[in-house]
Amino acid sequence: MLTSPGLRLITKMLYPKSTISHFKVNNAVAFTIDDGFCGVDNADGCMLDDTRKLLNKYNAHATFFITGSHCKNTALTSVNQLIDDGHEIANHSMMDWTYKNYSKADFKSDLLLTKKVLSQYNQKYSYWYRSPMGQLSNNMNEVLHENNMIHVLPDTFAHDTYIPDPKWISKYILKRIKPGSIILIHMPEKNIRQWNYEAIELTLKGIQEKNMNILNLTEMKQLEKKE
Repeated sequence: MLTSPGLRLITKMLYPKSTISHFKVNNAVAFTIDDGFCGVDNADGCMLDDTRKLLNKYNAHATFFITGSHCKNTALTSVNQLIDDGHEIANHSMMDWTYKNYSKADFKSDLLLTKKVLSQYNQKYSYWYRSPMGQLSNNMNEVLHENNMIHVLPDTFAHDTYIPDPKWISKYILKRIKPGSIILIHMPEKNIRQWNYEAIELTLKGIQEKNMNILNLTEMKQLEKKE
């Protein structure tokens, strides 16, 4: 019921104009994965290699929004392989909690610390950012603007953190995507949202059957400029 008006409209109503939730393109969608790579309290739960192979199976590229503290249990070589395969990583703050009450100084410190963590990998630092819980304050927005970063929200999200039903998740997403959509599914981990692995596969398969390309955010932006 909360999302019945459509996330594009909700984003337009509740967020600054600088926040994007879709692109103006034909025949392509953006795939994003939040909370990579693996929680600090789930040392043996990393499913990055499995997820990377799954994306490659469907010729899909994704943007992984990375929680800086979630990098400890994932091998650097695995992340670099992910990047080499055409995927990208982006800033999702250091912790998986809301930052809406942070001062500008505190939020900037956290943002730059996450940047430092992500800079260890073989990718030029991305200007994409997604706020944890989707909560963006004026302080956060000002810091992002000062650091030339773009806040990105999805227009298609099936509340997969709370609904352990991959078939329902994929069906919900596939019913709502449009050309230019930004899809969000959270990172699967062993014993934590592991159902999202199947949800990702079913969603990728469904998008492929719709004959739409599956791109990361940077590729979508480049395509938008061309079209």
